[in-house]
Amino acid sequence: MAKVLLVNPPFYRLLNSHYNANSLGIAYVASYLNSRGHDAWLYNADFLNRNSYVKQNEIFEGFDNYKKFFENEDHDLWEETVDKIIEFKPEWVGYTSYTANITAIDIISKKIRQKDPTIKQVIGGVHATLDHEILNKLSSIDYSIQREGEHAMSALVEGRDPKNISGVVSRDENKLIYNFDADVIKNIDSLPLPEREKFWGLSEDEKLMVDVSYICSIRGCPYRCNYCASPAHWKRNKTQYRSPQSIIDEMQHVKEQYWNMKKKYDFSASANTKSKNELIIEDNSTIYFVDDIFTVHKERIKQILQMMIDKKLEMKWKCEARTDHLDEEICQLMKKAGCIRVKLGFETGSDRILKIIEKDETTDDMRRGAKLLKDAGVPFTGYFMAGFPGETDEDLRQTIDFAKEIEADYYSLSILAPYYGTKMYYDMIDEGFELDKKPWEYFFHQTGDLMVNHQISPEVLKEYLSLNNLNTVRKGYV
Repeated sequence: MAKVLLVNPPFYRLLNSHYNANSLGIAYVASYLNSRGHDAWLYNADFLNRNSYVKQNEIFEGFDNYKKFFENEDHDLWEETVDKIIEFKPEWVGYTSYTANITAIDIISKKIRQKDPTIKQVIGGVHATLDHEILNKLSSIDYSIQREGEHAMSALVEGRDPKNISGVVSRDENKLIYNFDADVIKNIDSLPLPEREKFWGLSEDEKLMVDVSYICSIRGCPYRCNYCASPAHWKRNKTQYRSPQSIIDEMQHVKEQYWNMKKKYDFSASANTKSKNELIIEDNSTIYFVDDIFTVHKERIKQILQMMIDKKLEMKWKCEARTDHLDEEICQLMKKAGCIRVKLGFETGSDRILKIIEKDETTDDMRRGAKLLKDAGVPFTGYFMAGFPGETDEDLRQTIDFAKEIEADYYSLSILAPYYGTKMYYDMIDEGFELDKKPWEYFFHQTGDLMVNHQISPEVLKEYLSLNNLNTVRKGYV
């Protein structure tokens, strides 16, 4: 039996906020390891015992303070994280990665190596999948895993030769040994449900504050948006769908096992705006389908929604969707099945930019989808970005006008960050942008920096970001 700690490194805490949800990627790996007799736990270094979150505009404004964490590798937050990991006495530590937390993983893993060089350290997740040479940049990490991690991590901790494990990158003297992508798990219904019990470092009361209501029903995304890492991370032809029955079974499991607890707060990042300066989380029972697009196949989603209704689940839930997947029947079923919010990635109000980013939607599609949800009484969040390559003040003004026109229940605003491994990332490097010279921690979408755009004026960008003010006059959800 191996003792394994799977880590979500601190990120939102660097921005003066926090993240108390269960990270599903490592939760699935933990549950698979535990099903095979190992002792695997989850450690979320972004957890705080609080029910208030900073608002979006404060995150943008806090970028300078955020950078200071990485200038001081002896900061208390790094030491706290390392101490918690060492206290667990792990044989193996696994980190979930995205581009913006690579520097954090580098700092933490070096300190772990100094304190206990016998601990084996592994990195998986999106960035590790897309950067085949990540071990050359993280000197204290022993192995990286590309794509699905359940089988590869299990094989590592059970002592198989890393050179023979599909999906594992390892070292051999002065070179890296690649073993392709991890084998696709053909039947994802066969996986055990994600770990929802073994949270390291939390008291019993604090465990009640972890949002364990995240559900993944799809692995992958069949679309090609060139700013998104998902097409490369999962491969567009590898999209996998859980059966409708398995989804209903997991919803019932969550309701029966976790929603009967006497917990006051839920930290799902579904917030009602209760004050001028913070977001207060008060809803303790909301399923969040974290799929890239919950509504990919219309007939499948109709079957799932009808099963929610027929089973009388009476559970609130939210999801991510595309407007061109919606029709009147789906929206009506969503309302009847308990949907309290749909998160729609509009991105831009300019049809010209929609074509450039290969969104495969039009503003007319988006208007129609937003109206269908409104007519059905289903609240929605509008997600927008600014700073696309070639975007002009006129394009961004179209976005501002479009955002106001659709009257979303809440607005989530971003500045484009061309994430590592995306088509846009490589296209921009080819055009001369030195993204490969940027620190990894800069690659998150609320820095306020226009990374690949020199055309948008500060005045119009400020007008765009002022859409945040609409959130203070609407009852909505973040």
